Amino acid sequence: MQPNVSDKILLGGDRMIGNETLRAQLADEILGGTLSHAYLIEGGRGMGKHLLARQVCAALSCEHPHERMLPCGSCACCEKIFGNKSPDIRLIGKNGKASIGIDDVRFLRADVLVPPNDLAHKFYIIEDAQDLTVQAQNALLLTVEEPPPYVVFLLLCENSANILETIRSRAPILRLCPVAAAPMAQYLTTTQRAFAALSPEERDELVCMSAGSVGRALELLDGRARKPLIEKRRFAAQAVEVCLFAQRRDTARRMELLSAFGSVREEVATKLAMMQQALRDLILLKKYDDAPLIFYADRAEAQTISQRTPIASLNRLLSTTEYTRSRVLRNANIRLALSELLLCDDRTHV
Repeated sequence: MQPNVSDKILLGGDRMIGNETLRAQLADEILGGTLSHAYLIEGGRGMGKHLLARQVCAALSCEHPHERMLPCGSCACCEKIFGNKSPDIRLIGKNGKASIGIDDVRFLRADVLVPPNDLAHKFYIIEDAQDLTVQAQNALLLTVEEPPPYVVFLLLCENSANILETIRSRAPILRLCPVAAAPMAQYLTTTQRAFAALSPEERDELVCMSAGSVGRALELLDGRARKPLIEKRRFAAQAVEVCLFAQRRDTARRMELLSAFGSVREEVATKLAMMQQALRDLILLKKYDDAPLIFYADRAEAQTISQRTPIASLNRLLSTTEYTRSRVLRNANIRLALSELLLCDDRTHV
């Protein structure tokens, strides 16, 4: 559980939600002049990595931060930064390529020697930093070790384990955690009319599907994006129940499910991953009634299924599902792999 940070200034103020402890830490470092010259900002897609980086840039440049608002968001510097108009913020990314190569880093190494134009600092936001080639990372290290005093590096990545240890040792890792369901729902209700217009059940499901990612939640407000995901989730829930409760002689139901999985490898793997999420929820509920759920929007439904099922059966099915998914991703015969999952005799008769 995060410590109480209600008496702290939070980076981003009410323009961000979640990760209060991290944002309080950054605000303290900025106001105290102890901010590092380089950070790795780690988090999944839509978790707010780029927004956090922009908030750091603005906070270091803000002309008049309010007492409880860092940065202020309204001064000339803040408006330039949030409007993507500052020449002192350099974005480096793949630009349609498979990776970020050494040529990109060579540009950066030459560019850092040019002082900032109108801000106190010059910022380099490196997107998809996990896709820097090893050669590029080694070249970047030479600059990250001893940059000019006005330079700040913000490396955004989904998994910092893919970054060389030599860089990680010089750039503290800022890990963004998923936003909890209650503040996510409150934020969407107060800022998004499309969310407020949904039924309570639809709102609960959208928040659950977002998995704590504000960016993902905003994408799912589009019904066209939400519908196929809902269909896959319904299918995964049905598949879990068939595997757990269908009688061995109910071959027709199992074969129908086998056919409904489809034959597109990526889609099959996605459905199996959702089954894994559902099973993890059910296992957690065996231990904690208030366990945070990542698949089931309806806690009562999940508790009913969990209570009906011995934990040994849940663990066995989770293990089998994980194994099946790994086989599918390794180009195994899809129908054969699924047959071994769906036609096995590991079920619950209650």
